[in-house]
Amino acid sequence: MQHPDAAAAHAAAEAAMGSEPLAHNELVHFTPVTGGPNTPQPMRHFHEALRSLAQGKRKDKVHIAFYGASSVAADRYTGYLRRYLQHRFGDAGPGFVALVPLWRWHRHDAVRLDASKHWRIEHAQRKEGKLDGRYGLLGASAHTTNKRAKATLKAKKSASDVSAIELWYLEQPDGGSAQVEVMGQSLTLATAGSEPKAAVLPVEGMEPGRASISIRPKGDGEVRLFGATLERDDSGVVLDALGIGGTRAANMLLWDEPIWRDGLERRAPALWVLAYGANEAVDEDETIETYRANLEGVVARLSAAAPDASCLLLAPVDFMMPDLEPLEDGSLPKPEPDTPWIERTRCTEIIEVQREVAAASGCGFFDAKAMMGGNGSMHAWANADPPLAKQDHLHFTPLGYLYLGQVLADAIMADYDDPPQ
Repeated sequence: MQHPDAAAAHAAAEAAMGSEPLAHNELVHFTPVTGGPNTPQPMRHFHEALRSLAQGKRKDKVHIAFYGASSVAADRYTGYLRRYLQHRFGDAGPGFVALVPLWRWHRHDAVRLDASKHWRIEHAQRKEGKLDGRYGLLGASAHTTNKRAKATLKAKKSASDVSAIELWYLEQPDGGSAQVEVMGQSLTLATAGSEPKAAVLPVEGMEPGRASISIRPKGDGEVRLFGATLERDDSGVVLDALGIGGTRAANMLLWDEPIWRDGLERRAPALWVLAYGANEAVDEDETIETYRANLEGVVARLSAAAPDASCLLLAPVDFMMPDLEPLEDGSLPKPEPDTPWIERTRCTEIIEVQREVAAASGCGFFDAKAMMGGNGSMHAWANADPPLAKQDHLHFTPLGYLYLGQVLADAIMADYDDPPQ
């Protein structure tokens, strides 16, 4: 039987995400978080932090750093997990958010982002631009020198009030300045400094209210933004959804480590998550041995920056491929409605590597393909009524993401609600 606190948290998360109560669906399967031989309870540190909150012993926040690709950048299943945990342990705010949308499908569950065309987005997946790795906590930055540029952030109606906001940016030689409006308060963001480094501007003297930020550069030099943190003064849980569409885990190795690490250490997560693998499944020119070495390097980097945190590797979904002959350029033609879909062998290999690396590194492992039903399940998800996945056989529908959030929440909290004897 489900723990009463869990049942109430699921109901609250479903309502907050605009969903009817999620009915039982035979295509959705509970899948546990598994550990290695030396870490049978990989969520232990995270659970201890939550237990301190629940018992009133901890007055600060429990942070989660949730890294991933497009599905994390959509903030639907991460949004569900955020709502679930905040209902159970306290709402401490939306967390870290970008200030300029990374691309047209970038969204956040709690805020709306908008920006003029004058900004340039930089991250390691891009093949040109500022390939200096100075992307900050998220792994992506936005910059401009144009005084006509504008970026705005506004809380959605379902978002809680916030009372603490910080602006995160790159301080650099010849850095420009910007006029910033934060919840009716006007201030100047000055980014000039003697050397490139991560910097944070706290907004002082805030009254609790609905988050809003407007940024207008003055055109006196480059302004490069990493994002902002939106929090409440209350203790509770904060989940930072750190997603970049199309990216790979190995891109983290290209980020400027001191600048990125400054951000992660400021957040001091009790849990960090890596949700990658689907994009790597199409990188056929990369050997699986290289993939393993890169993933081990990423896990080592995170473990060094957050040595006391629990960690979780979330495997890719059942990413299938159409059974078609490649065109002359090597690409596949557009599938027809009756095109058969088959297992993508490399995706299966990536899942097994993640399982092994997680066990060897003391991290938990969550098998999203098993949650769907195993090999071939994506086709059933895409053709369900209503559909749980899109016809690209990679991304979920909003409903499918809610089911993933529901199962992931139960998996992460299983040992908390029913501690092993």
